[in-house]
Amino acid sequence: MDPFETEEAAAALGTLGLLGKCPVTGIYTPYPVDHARIKVLNPAQHSLNETQTFLDQLRGDLDELTLTTAHIQDDTTLELIPGVGDVRKLITGLADGCRTEVLTSQPGGARDEEVLQESLERTERLLERGVRMRTLYQHTARFSPATASFVERVTPLGAQVHTLAHGFPRCIIFDREVAILPLSDGSHGAAVARNSHLVSFLVEGFERAWSAAEKFASDSDRPARAAITSDIQQTIVALLIQGESDNRIAHVVGISLRNCQRHIANIMKSIGARNRLHAGYLLGKEPFNGV
Repeated sequence: MDPFETEEAAAALGTLGLLGKCPVTGIYTPYPVDHARIKVLNPAQHSLNETQTFLDQLRGDLDELTLTTAHIQDDTTLELIPGVGDVRKLITGLADGCRTEVLTSQPGGARDEEVLQESLERTERLLERGVRMRTLYQHTARFSPATASFVERVTPLGAQVHTLAHGFPRCIIFDREVAILPLSDGSHGAAVARNSHLVSFLVEGFERAWSAAEKFASDSDRPARAAITSDIQQTIVALLIQGESDNRIAHVVGISLRNCQRHIANIMKSIGARNRLHAGYLLGKEPFNGV
């Protein structure tokens, strides 16, 4: 070893308490390993013990805080998730951890084919684990080939799908503990609700809507299709009587504005109405029996 390497090695051994240097003679003296334990290891162990004591105390304080503020945490505000990508990741994570049941409502008529395809694998994983799944659509979703195909894929696995004329507000509820809700500004984000009172309220509303809904039938079921068409028309009539605009009626029923206006035109023609005001008067006077 050259002098530089020797000095580095001596310094390292000195730090460990294994080597000492006389300040007068400059002679190095080796020390036994026990000396190193006393000089280096014991202080380090003492510092570690102090850190562990601090962590144990902090853990206990946080556990106590959790117990004393449980009722406050249950009433915290909604957690907002602004991005659609983060929303999808959240839904996937909650679905993978779901234990017993998923309740989902998807109003708006026909669903986007890309969205259905994206959710298909997640839905199949849920059902294959034995998780129950109930879904509410609007009646108009029955006339969507993509939606019908999705329903045909998941119902043999145990999923249940029903439809309503008005629909139920959009939501996904996992294990009756966590609810995913749309943001009121119409963006692609979502709000996450964990409040037990709010989630219970949503579940009760869902159950009432479910009991009034009709089972999703195939397109070949002509009687069911006729009944659904009549139900849609009756909903449009009720909204016409209330004086709602075409845009509002289309939104509530879950159909396009053009399709909505076609329904309204047929209804007005069938009752002999000259205009919207006259139609509202006639419909309020006598029950509508269908086009």
